[in-house]
Amino acid sequence: MRSTRNILSWVAAGVAVLSVPTAPRALEAQTGDYTILVATVAVTEPVNRRFGERIAEEVREALETFPGYMAIERDDARDLIDQFDLDERAMTAIDWQQLAMRMNASLVMLGTAAQADGGVEVDITFTEPSSGDELPMRSFVVADDDSHEEAAQEIMQQFGSGVEYLRSLAFCADYVASEQASEAISNCNAALALSPDSERAHYWRGRAYMLDEAWGSAAADLQRVVNGNASDLDALESLAFTYAQLGDGVRSLQYYRQFLDFQPDRVDVRMRIAYDLTQAGRWGEAVQLLKDGVERAPDNEDLLEYLAGAALQAGQTAGEVTDADMIREAVDASGKLVELQGDAVSPTTLSNATNAYMLIEEYDNALAFSDRALEAIAGSDGANGEGEMSREDLMAQVHSSRARIYDRLEDPATGVAELEQALEYNPDVPNGRQQLATLKLKSGDAAGAVEDFRAAVAGGGDPEQVANAIFSLAHAGHFQAQSQLLANPVAIDVGEVSRAVELFNAAAEFAQTPQTSEQIHFFLAFGYYLQGSAYDARNEADEACGPARNALTAFQGVTPHLSQSGSYQADSQQQIRDAIDVQLYRQEQIIESACSR
Repeated sequence: MRSTRNILSWVAAGVAVLSVPTAPRALEAQTGDYTILVATVAVTEPVNRRFGERIAEEVREALETFPGYMAIERDDARDLIDQFDLDERAMTAIDWQQLAMRMNASLVMLGTAAQADGGVEVDITFTEPSSGDELPMRSFVVADDDSHEEAAQEIMQQFGSGVEYLRSLAFCADYVASEQASEAISNCNAALALSPDSERAHYWRGRAYMLDEAWGSAAADLQRVVNGNASDLDALESLAFTYAQLGDGVRSLQYYRQFLDFQPDRVDVRMRIAYDLTQAGRWGEAVQLLKDGVERAPDNEDLLEYLAGAALQAGQTAGEVTDADMIREAVDASGKLVELQGDAVSPTTLSNATNAYMLIEEYDNALAFSDRALEAIAGSDGANGEGEMSREDLMAQVHSSRARIYDRLEDPATGVAELEQALEYNPDVPNGRQQLATLKLKSGDAAGAVEDFRAAVAGGGDPEQVANAIFSLAHAGHFQAQSQLLANPVAIDVGEVSRAVELFNAAAEFAQTPQTSEQIHFFLAFGYYLQGSAYDARNEADEACGPARNALTAFQGVTPHLSQSGSYQADSQQQIRDAIDVQLYRQEQIIESACSR
């Protein structure tokens, strides 16, 4: 056999210039050589058949000293070819790939040689048998069909670059698995420098960009992969998720559906994708995917339960209906589940149905479902699975929902009782203490409400939010209508104004910003002015002592609060000050005259 010294001299030099990055842990643990099945290069007449055989022989010998790779013995390959009764000369590329898989080869070398202008054109590929991915190789021309050594040298030189590409790609994938985005991107860039059209390198770089949350760059790489191979499931799913993160719901849903076209009846896959969408805040797209699944499997309880929960979330924002059609989807899915499960219906399903009916203002249905939910939860053993709500949390959720229902039915006292039960089951009901305080205000228990507002703030609630909540309830519920009677003060309800003033004082306790504080103090001043005006209007006939004292006390409360009102409604402040000067003098004169009799 001819010497391979000319080839080996390049290999020794080539290894020195390979840029091998520091290995991630997974690659550090890798042992053994990659094996390569080297097929005889197929020739086209008039090229001599021995030319193809000699190229293969030269490459096998060169691989003996190529670090990390070794050629499968020629005789081992022939034995298996004979075993399967194949004709080596008639074997196709697919036959060689299947043989390589049988022999657990990492790569298979295939090639052709044909007469061309200036000599013989040689076209070689190194292919991964399982994936069909190829190392970057280009065809070349040698002088004649005696130039097998020169051809082998060129093949090994290109293989060296291909190995560097393959290593960079492997490092990139491994760094992605290790969630080291910058290292992954660097290695994929190195792979793409050697093979700019590599779909795998673009895919892995896209995944690395996803780790880095560089969604635009990820979309560009993954879109390129999908454009080249519309059946690449990994790329399709990654691209769909990326578009969801970019807020492009139309494209996200398009590619998720394209992904599901390949496995439309895999409920677990559909639900995992729906979860990905909800994590990206794409509730509408998640609901649509789940609806598509329910159309294919109308009685699948897992899909229906997920659909009910997702639609309920998609149709509301902070407890306010933003998409009534979505809420109706939740109602319908819950109803179907109840129909399918009967007495075995889950408490969570009933709780979701309660909330859905409440949001579409079908309160009788909501209360009926909540009654069933409470019975079902009370009868359960409390052994919910991982990730599911505990019995206590479910009871708290249902009672909290019932409190909101009674609030909407304008029965705040019953709402208070329901919410107090919710807090007994779970003291950490979101915003529960503040909601309880609000219900107590509506039921007339101002003192209890203030105590609960204080507890809410002590538990981490926003005092400014509390101040605004109390102020809004006081103004809308007790003050606004009375302030419109100033032209006819005898009609003012002093009791209503007094309740408003009491609540304004409570709101002032929680106010944090100057703007809120100044507004509250202005309305406190205005409230005392209304009280004084009402007392005075009832006293004009006989100018009695008692009413005058009440009026004077009320008018004296105005100025201290005006002094804390800043510039809020400055013109109105001045009018009140002018009127107060007159009223203070008037009440003092009445008291001096009437109370000394």
